[in-house]
Amino acid sequence: MIKKTHRVISLFLLLVPFFVIAQKHEPAEKLRSLIESFHFNGAVTFADQCLLIDSTNIDLLLLKSQSLTSVFRYKEAITSLRRAQRLDSTNILVLNELMNVYHQSGDLKKAIEVGRSIAGLDPENRYFKLQLANLYYSNKDYDQAINVLLPLYHSDTSDFYVVKQLAYCYDETKRNDSALFYCRKSLKIIPFDPFMTNKLANIFLRENEVNTAFYITAIYLQHDSTDGTILKQNAYCNYLIHDYQASAKQFQKCLKMGDSTKFTIKYLGLSFYKQDKFDSAARFFWSAFRHDTTDAEVCFYFGVSKCRSNSIDTGMGYLQRTLDMLMPSGQFLSSIYSELANAYTMKGNADTGILFLNKAIEKNPGNNTLRFKLAYQYDYYLHKPIQALPWYREFLKNEPPQPEHNLWDKSSISRVVKTGTLEITGSYFEYATNRLKVITDQNNLRGSGVRR
Repeated sequence: MIKKTHRVISLFLLLVPFFVIAQKHEPAEKLRSLIESFHFNGAVTFADQCLLIDSTNIDLLLLKSQSLTSVFRYKEAITSLRRAQRLDSTNILVLNELMNVYHQSGDLKKAIEVGRSIAGLDPENRYFKLQLANLYYSNKDYDQAINVLLPLYHSDTSDFYVVKQLAYCYDETKRNDSALFYCRKSLKIIPFDPFMTNKLANIFLRENEVNTAFYITAIYLQHDSTDGTILKQNAYCNYLIHDYQASAKQFQKCLKMGDSTKFTIKYLGLSFYKQDKFDSAARFFWSAFRHDTTDAEVCFYFGVSKCRSNSIDTGMGYLQRTLDMLMPSGQFLSSIYSELANAYTMKGNADTGILFLNKAIEKNPGNNTLRFKLAYQYDYYLHKPIQALPWYREFLKNEPPQPEHNLWDKSSISRVVKTGTLEITGSYFEYATNRLKVITDQNNLRGSGVRR
């Protein structure tokens, strides 16, 4: 009997750890079941209840963070993962999840920081290095990405993804020679890859090697004539080498394939324009202009095409619209002329300053202050008070400016005070009135009247 009791006790002691483990795993399994059935908020609630009993359970913390991430509660997910990280700072599952959540939340710097930690914990793992390189690329740290990718390339030069990423990084940094090398290398691994063919042709276009870019796209189209991106590149190359008929043909194919982008429509219009087919050109320029009514170049070509296809009134309207788009407003142009007048005057070229002030008034005749400045320019800088008189009179005929605009600008005041000959202490209106009286009295004394 005693022996039987001992056996039962021994068996119980052996089974206790299994019961404990089963109880420990049971909440995690239920959590996974909730996540797999997309009950994420319920999973978070259940995880919180379980963590009140077992706050150090890393599996529960990890699953809770995954549930929070699924409903875009990134800040709470990061808090949960940071808690798990404090319990085990070398847990790669936790760190990898933390890196991904930082990435999803848009905090690339923190994601990179965690990614570097993971790569340091398992330096032989290519996957973690590739993740880190991708994070650098997303953050536009292209040189750092290259530093991570180059050792991976040297350990396996046949890895298409690594070669492709190196090509992209060098392309972003405008190191064309290296970008070309890795583009060509990638196409040796996977010939006719459309993305790398596109990248290679773009680099040659950037290098002004249009014929080479054309050849690359033409060869690819013999392999697959249905790729719209390469077809568009080929059409553009034809345009650049002045084969406008071929260019129009290829761009029309792009349209039939559903490419209605502004670029395609605009260059189809230009291809017809270069062939003097103005009716056809106008139709596509109008369509491109509707895509973007701020494009002055398209507006111009539409106007010219309409004029040359005998719709002169419409053409003139759009040519005038082009001018309006390219020229600044009268008020803004007036300000530019006024500032140029001030700059020339400061350099001692007051005569040139007068010319620009006249232009400023012409562009913005409603600005009464400019009349005062012209009078002042003649009176003070050119010492021609008689020529200043008409402008003082014109200024005084108009309603004086508001009080906050009446004082001469500070730079002019300091310049005038520095000369020791004249200082404006009152309003423009007061100053003009006084100067008009002084100049008129002096002129009358000399026996010569001044009229305007």
